This record gives sequence, structure tokens and C-alpha cells, in this order.
Amino acid sequence: MMAPYIEAFGCPAVGKSYVTGRLLALPEVRQAGVQSELFPISRGQRLSRVPRKLWLILSYLPTLRSEWRRLTSLVWHTPWVSLPEAGRALLNWIQLLSMLQRLHRHEGAILLCQGVFQAIWSLRFRTRSAGPAFPLQDWVALTLSLLPPRPIVVLHVVAGAEAIRHRQHNRMGGQSVLDRRHSAVHSPSQVVQEVLDAIRALESAGKLRVVTFDNSAASLSNEALCALALTLGLGQPSRPDLVQTSSAGVV
Repeated sequence: MMAPYIEAFGCPAVGKSYVTGRLLALPEVRQAGVQSELFPISRGQRLSRVPRKLWLILSYLPTLRSEWRRLTSLVWHTPWVSLPEAGRALLNWIQLLSMLQRLHRHEGAILLCQGVFQAIWSLRFRTRSAGPAFPLQDWVALTLSLLPPRPIVVLHVVAGAEAIRHRQHNRMGGQSVLDRRHSAVHSPSQVVQEVLDAIRALESAGKLRVVTFDNSAASLSNEALCALALTLGLGQPSRPDLVQTSSAGVV
């Protein structure tokens, strides 16, 4: 069976990068050859990532050619806040599809801290509240048609409102869309719920699997991380007794 594509999904500052980073650091996950971002999307200096992002985007344009009419129609019928916001969201979406295409060339499982469903969240977040409705189902359908043929697992990371507010306040580097916009048209959590409803519908149809993980705690134990890795199908436990323990944090 083909190794899965796993992406973390959730509100900004919920801890997606932290959870996936801790998972990737587990010895059993490293030994399993799990693949991750070709470069750190949400960390580090923005300018240093520009050449690599541009390379990913340009290299993916030939793949988009077969869906060009469908894509241009969707772009036209999406009620963007502005052209610059539309450009940022679209380039991010293309970049992630290109990255997945390249990672798929290798056999190992793929684990991303932000993937295509988070990119769809970003598309929705950058639209107007008034005017035509956002064509969410059409964006999801187009995205799925462009994904490599792998089992899809969505790691839905959740946390309490107070924990999210605290983490948002302490963020460094301004890498979130929320860090670059002083006024937001939509509630981030509301948009997460909209996309999550679409994800749950796909799960009901047997097209993907959802694993929910509560990241409210200030720190994660190795036991909770190992249990999560097992639930996601990443590697084998370094301690066999963990197979029998409760998966703390996994909802």
C-alpha cells in the first residue's frame, strides 16, 4: 500500500508546526524515512525562501495546463478581497501542490505542517464577506484532482482559545496571514470550521481519514507523541508497551 500523505490542519497559532516538528524528531519516524517540507515554509526569513518558492511554482505550471480552464473559472468566480491577496493565496496553493508532486517521487510517507487544506483555508480567508459565495467545494474538488495518488490523512490540531491567544501573542517572525493583516474580514476559527466540514464530508465518503489531536498542553510528552505517530501510521514504536497505552491527546 502506498505510504500516506499527512497534513496538519487548524487555526493559526494552534501549534501545527510544533506538533509535526516533534513528530519528525521521533527516532522511529526518522528511521521510517518520513518526508517533510522541501524547505521550512512557516519559519525563517521570508526573502531567503523566495527563489525556492518561485522554482516550485514555475515548475508546476505545465501540470496545471490540463486544468487551466477550470482554474481560471474558479479564480474569476472567487470574491477576493484584493488582487494582491488573491495572488498570495494562489501562489501558496500552487507551491504546495508542486511540493507534494516532488515529494511523491519517493516512497516514504509525507508529513507537512501546512498542506493543501490549509492552503484552501487561506484562499477562503482572503475573500470578501459580501458578494458571491466562496466556491469551497469547487476548490476542494480541483485540489483533490491534482494530488498524487496517496492515502490522505488530515491531522486536525486543536487547542483551547486561551492557549491559541497566548501562542499568537508570542509568535516570532510574522509568518501567518494574521500577522500580516491588521483587520480580518473573517474569523479564522469560522473559516477553519467551514473547511473542516468539507474535510469531514470527504471522510464520510471514504476519501480521507481525520485524526484530531488536542495540543492545549504547554508541552507534549513523548508518550503522547508516540501514540499520535502510531495513529497516523508513522513508523514503529521504540517502546512496544506504548501500543497498549492510551493515546493522550488523540481525540
